Amino acid sequence: MNDYIYRVDERIFMLDCGRKYFTPEWIKRLIDEISAVGFNAINIHFADDMAFRLESKQYKWLSGGDHRLCGFGAKYGCPENDGKYITQEEMKDIVLHARSRGVDVIPSLDSPGHMTYIVKTYKQNCGSDIGNYYHKNGKVALVQAAGEREESSFSLYSSCLDISNTEALSFITNLYTELGSFFRELGCKSFDIGGDELLGWGKGGIDTTVPKWCNLDHWKEYAQKATGNSEAVAYDAFILYMNDIASLLHSLGYESVRMWNDDVYRASDTDWKEAAQIDTSIAIQYWSPHTNGGNNTAQFYIDRGHDIYNYSRLYNYYTLYPELKPSYVTPEAIMEEWNPYVFAPNNSSCDTHNNGYIFPPFKQGNIVEAPNEKVKGIGYCLWTDTPSAETEDELLEHIRPYITAIAKKATGNF
Repeated sequence: MNDYIYRVDERIFMLDCGRKYFTPEWIKRLIDEISAVGFNAINIHFADDMAFRLESKQYKWLSGGDHRLCGFGAKYGCPENDGKYITQEEMKDIVLHARSRGVDVIPSLDSPGHMTYIVKTYKQNCGSDIGNYYHKNGKVALVQAAGEREESSFSLYSSCLDISNTEALSFITNLYTELGSFFRELGCKSFDIGGDELLGWGKGGIDTTVPKWCNLDHWKEYAQKATGNSEAVAYDAFILYMNDIASLLHSLGYESVRMWNDDVYRASDTDWKEAAQIDTSIAIQYWSPHTNGGNNTAQFYIDRGHDIYNYSRLYNYYTLYPELKPSYVTPEAIMEEWNPYVFAPNNSSCDTHNNGYIFPPFKQGNIVEAPNEKVKGIGYCLWTDTPSAETEDELLEHIRPYITAIAKKATGNF
């Protein structure tokens, strides 16, 4: 049947080519596949904890990867890909190929988290540590990424940029300016700035009697100086940072700047009193229904004034995990249960699609009434957390049923 009430304008495929190197030829094949079924954009996520897979002309030493930074251990990385990255000429060819297929390219440079490789490589080449550390009562501890590190030496590198460090801010501003200008000159109009999973998973910090966000005294001090508000907290520093990066990209001519939802309006464990406010021009890529204690539903972001994209990890993720199923849900379940306005089911007693992990019940407000002009599109994600799990050809074969199902529902042609 046709049900165009659920049709959305942007149908995005998100490719994690930060953790896993993909050849330019394969990326163009992928673009052919997604355009054939109804996708009209590709989000190219070219950097993550394990690598920086795009050439930088300004920081020539930056591009490459290190399989030992794989979150599940080095055995799941691809050592043969450590030196590989996409050149700017190759990326230009990819963007032009995408345009010929009616597919927009959305560059993705995630910060200030997911930056272990960048922090490590910067220190090796520039001698300075721009990574973030917990600071509490004069004590210091490392902010580490999620997962395991098989080589203990890599526990010396933070997964997060220190946004109160002027050298770190200068570096990341230069990097966004270079690559933002590069993609804008190629005609790209949207940019994904990430902003997710800043402080990793699990316990951390120095004073374990308070949440991790309350172990960042240096960010708190920075935020108070920047806002002139004595009630500002560490979380306000993050808001100021994301607003500044978004403003920079808007100044380069980008019409849309997007970020992930898990650290947006995070009040439950930050002591946030709204000294700083997130710029509502930043669009929300909604993936997690559990952020802020589950209180930040899809409708919540809409009511705050944000455009929103449905990247629900319950239905829209194909993730390579070791010795676990790669995807949370089947194509059949997508056809039966999901449409672009279903960000998470209402009143479910547990998250049954997350490989057996149990979470609190979902809140009302994650099924949005259709149509809604603030629901701009959907994203289907290929996350390569364990790069060695599948080859390029295997992945292309395995994702076909998923992208077909997602595209049918997102075009309203089902």
